[in-house]
Amino acid sequence: MIVPTEPRCGDCTVCCEIEGFTGEWSCTDKYNEAEKFGVKYDPFQTCNKLCDTGCSIQENKPRICSEFFCSYIEHDLDEVYYPKNSRFVAHIDLDMNPDLIVIISKDMTLPPEIQYDNNKKLLDDLVEEIQVCEGRRFRVQFITKQGDMLLR
Repeated sequence: MIVPTEPRCGDCTVCCEIEGFTGEWSCTDKYNEAEKFGVKYDPFQTCNKLCDTGCSIQENKPRICSEFFCSYIEHDLDEVYYPKNSRFVAHIDLDMNPDLIVIISKDMTLPPEIQYDNNKKLLDDLVEEIQVCEGRRFRVQFITKQGDMLLR
């Protein structure tokens, strides 16, 4: 049984499988704690601390992990946007770019243009839901292992 960070996470670990804060994305480790906790978590690679029961350092993990909540959790969105179901993690990084919604895909094979075309309604609706919850418009970056693109 996975012990979630937040009860609504349930057994979803998508953010622990694709977000990354070491390697190419080490700039997102704003507290510079990856080495301290022995975390190796490159973009689109599963965090080395994720195991069958969830995070193996759940009780004492980096602050970047403790503070992260996807938009599904942050805005109490509909189940259709649950990352485990949709295979997309959306969030707003208030520290690095507060005017940008970042959507990261779990699909490791298709380029962003094809993934967007295949999921246009879901992704557009997800962005709209977040904008309504936030009460403002955002630029939107869609990131896949094969590249990224601005949607708006």
